[in-house]
Amino acid sequence: MKRGFLLGLLLPVCPALAVVPLVTDDADPVELGHVQINSGWQFSRADTVDLNSLDLIPVMGITSRSEFGMIFGYQWRDGTAGADGITDLTLETKWRLWGKAGDNFKLSTRFDMKLPTASVRLGLGTGDPDADAFLIATCSRGKTSFDWNVGYIKMDASRAVFDADQWFLGQAFRQQWNDRWALIGETYAIIPQGAAGAPLNFDFDGGIQYSVSENFLFSLLVGSAIGRNSPDLTTNFGFTWTF
Repeated sequence: MKRGFLLGLLLPVCPALAVVPLVTDDADPVELGHVQINSGWQFSRADTVDLNSLDLIPVMGITSRSEFGMIFGYQWRDGTAGADGITDLTLETKWRLWGKAGDNFKLSTRFDMKLPTASVRLGLGTGDPDADAFLIATCSRGKTSFDWNVGYIKMDASRAVFDADQWFLGQAFRQQWNDRWALIGETYAIIPQGAAGAPLNFDFDGGIQYSVSENFLFSLLVGSAIGRNSPDLTTNFGFTWTF
């Protein structure tokens, strides 16, 4: 999913809700009856333009195999064309197709819909509704987990035009060091469907997570990208609280 033209160029796609701040999602939905609150600051720099975003991502487990969540926040851009305003609103749902919470292998699907609430006039959004669908696999061995994502992103879902659409391919890993510390990282590609789409980009990032308690943790992620109009530097600092 993209948060508007400039934000799509500078910041990564919407982060995975269960493994924030990674973009590559895992197959586990939030447990039934529980709520997960993710929030944080995202920073991205491309050439002389800096873009910041403060996001709030509440997610609720709605069945034993599914969740529903949303992403919204506030963004500001520094540079020759500075601007600030609310982000687009994204609604998401994830459904586990195979496996249970404690299994070594799990398979899920996720659907997102971006509602264009960000300002088109200020260049903070496209004004178009976007949608995507993902297939997500997670394999765990001991304290190590690997996640694979394959997704299709429909740009401007209100029109039956497909040459601006994109494909997403991602792989992430999560290594638990001990009860407090974990190492996280990922690499993913955003591949244009046709000539009208955004340019091909390869993104990579890595960081750490620190668990204050069993239901509250902090995350720090730093990365970059290769490709035309891709960000030189991305940083994400945030927290996850589950109750």
